[in-house]
Amino acid sequence: MKKILLATTALVASAGVASAEITLSGFAEMGIYDNGNDDTQFFTDIDVTFTMSGEADNGLTFGANIDLDESDGSGASGASGAFSPSTQGGEAIFVSYGGATLTMGDTDGAFDKILPEMALAGGSLADDETVHAGFNTGDGNNLGADGLDKFGDGQIARFDYAYNAFTFSLSAEQVADGAQVAGAGETIWGLGVGYSGTVGPVDLTVGLAYQDWADVGNVTGIAATGAFSSGFSAGLTYSVFNFDTSGIDDITHVGLGFGYEMNAIAVGVNWGKYEQGSWEQSGWGLAGSYDLGGGLSARMGYGKSEFNNGTDMDTWSLGLRMNF
Repeated sequence: MKKILLATTALVASAGVASAEITLSGFAEMGIYDNGNDDTQFFTDIDVTFTMSGEADNGLTFGANIDLDESDGSGASGASGAFSPSTQGGEAIFVSYGGATLTMGDTDGAFDKILPEMALAGGSLADDETVHAGFNTGDGNNLGADGLDKFGDGQIARFDYAYNAFTFSLSAEQVADGAQVAGAGETIWGLGVGYSGTVGPVDLTVGLAYQDWADVGNVTGIAATGAFSSGFSAGLTYSVFNFDTSGIDDITHVGLGFGYEMNAIAVGVNWGKYEQGSWEQSGWGLAGSYDLGGGLSARMGYGKSEFNNGTDMDTWSLGLRMNF
């Protein structure tokens, strides 16, 4: 992706001289899609991300980014729009030294950070391959087996430490801006460890993660993906959510993913299923892309969702993506 340099500034502090820069990146998409209502519609989308980074004279690096597509005013809350630093508005801020990094704001909890997802290749305009009823996003999209990130106030603090091929993560998300929550804990805690390296002919990524919300429940997940020099890749994920309240069945999820990338072509397919007692929902997704060069690619996607009450849903999209 090409970066457009907006500014490079020398910052003078009492401890010495630090340097910083600001870059701008983004993408645009256009095409057609069906979001499950059996009507073909036009699809247009655009997003811009500002990224700021710098390094202090002692080697500490720092930075921030904000995705304007997700920004709600960077801290505005209420009808008056009064500034509220406790409200995440699409921004993520970090400081890093050596292998240690602290990130706060619009970032992933340890569960989502550590576990690889099963969308291994390709991509679609409407994310058809990841929005079907069997896909595990790791970010709390379905209560339980895919994490607990979205059940707090949206502002996450995560500490990562990288050592050789291993990454250790610890995260915390307040449930209600630090306020007492009736019948539940005030903080969602996450812990995870991941490995990413080469084992024989395979580029292997493995993650084990855990998140807990006191008096509500906890989720444990494991996932692994492997990529081969032939262009093929495969992955497997499994997670289970245990409720703290007795008499409620666990929620389990299992998912598979396969991908192929060669030259300008990338194709991925995945399948997943959630189960809780007699209830289940599942789905599969397909995504393909063809790189036309210069940041332009053609994309297609299809998603199929099935529920054990006899209903199902199809989504698809087709068009062009432009990376800038």
